[in-house]
Amino acid sequence: MIIELDEFTRVEGIGKAEIVIEDGTVKEARVKILEGPRFFEVLTLGRSYWDVPDLEARICAICYISHSIASVRAIENALGIEVPSTVEKLRELALWGEIIESHALHLYLLALPDVFGYPDAISMVSRHGELIKEGLTIKALGNTIRELLGGREIHGINIKPGGFGRYPREEELEGIARHARSLVRFARRIVGVFASQDPRGAKVDIPMATEDYLWGSELIIGEDKGQYTELDEVPVSYSFAKHTYYKGKPIFVGALARLLLKDIHGEAERLLKTYKEKIESKYVIYNNLAQAIELVYALERVAELGEELASEGVEEGLVEPEEKSGEGIGYVEAPRGVLVHHYRIEDGRVVWSNTITPTAFNQGIMELSLLEDARKMYGLLPEDSLKRKLEEVVRAFDPCISCSVHFVKL
Repeated sequence: MIIELDEFTRVEGIGKAEIVIEDGTVKEARVKILEGPRFFEVLTLGRSYWDVPDLEARICAICYISHSIASVRAIENALGIEVPSTVEKLRELALWGEIIESHALHLYLLALPDVFGYPDAISMVSRHGELIKEGLTIKALGNTIRELLGGREIHGINIKPGGFGRYPREEELEGIARHARSLVRFARRIVGVFASQDPRGAKVDIPMATEDYLWGSELIIGEDKGQYTELDEVPVSYSFAKHTYYKGKPIFVGALARLLLKDIHGEAERLLKTYKEKIESKYVIYNNLAQAIELVYALERVAELGEELASEGVEEGLVEPEEKSGEGIGYVEAPRGVLVHHYRIEDGRVVWSNTITPTAFNQGIMELSLLEDARKMYGLLPEDSLKRKLEEVVRAFDPCISCSVHFVKL
């Protein structure tokens, strides 16, 4: 017997799941990524390194900044480009802007209906309209930052190897900083809402994050560094996306993993201490709570970076490559977790390319979480109620399904 979770709602992309029942016992859970294959690794081949980040930005509309920056960092590592600290700070600002936009979208419009028992965000407006309005206001700030630094809200082309095409003005940075500080009170409110969710899904024992909060040059998996070669990408017959494992085991990435591994400060640190027990319980449903706390931190960090950059002044220009050939890997923390771009470049053109996305990392843990919850609830709930509860677990991962379908080798 198979229980089918029809196409997931309130997630990015098209996916389903199957729960396999044998002799009255839950035996297996399969997450089926059904988006059509994406051929970005192949599309980059033969192209000038200069054009590749603009192409990679098309992988995702929600997290194009992350793809662009992972791409330029891989190219810079391959070609010996060292950018000034100003460029690094501007890229960090862009990434925090993307986290603000993405977390606000997920928390207020996709996950919040689960907390209050509504089918969608529109149905909530009559009773919880103020919360929705606050979320849209926060999301708008994230889009403003993306447009300023990425060139436009979606699929921007301003993030370049060696710097930016256009640099922000002092008054633009000051305006973003002021706006971010004014929105912290809204984000603080949503933290308490998501703290009310019941513990659900698997406990995550293998968190993963980068060495720095957003800027590590080496992966850290637990306490081990530089373990990229230990990652295995494995095709599965029922999904258009590869599973990614570390030493044969599933890996969890995202906001919950970051809060388990990294230090934060300010109001976000106080909130983390308040809900420390929930975060350290490592249930995947608390990825929603972790995103809410991280949203507070993102707003605080944007304010800090905006003020710093406006005060220091922004040095414009592009750093030229020292080499025409090389191999490089770029890591960033995308909203949903670790994102990897890896290139080999010869005479200025890409000859080999690979991308590993957060949802590819998380698929194994997603299946384990569905399996664990299905075993707890099967036979105790009507099938429709069981399906709804299991889909809430999937949504807590905030999967970006379109990003994940990088699996075909030509």
